[in-house]
Amino acid sequence: MNDEVRKSKHIRMRPSIVRRAHQEAKEEGKTLGRWVEDAIEEKLERKEKKPK
Repeated sequence: MNDEVRKSKHIRMRPSIVRRAHQEAKEEGKTLGRWVEDAIEEKLERKEKKPK
């Protein structure tokens, strides 16, 4: 993780997805925000590695 300052962003998500993500975050010992940030990073990394 880099040392960028985190900024607050508001996004709309289905409540069922938020509940599932929150449960996964708890199981991994992370906050929901950290878990979502990690998930986005993972998706971006996969996309960068995909051949075009």
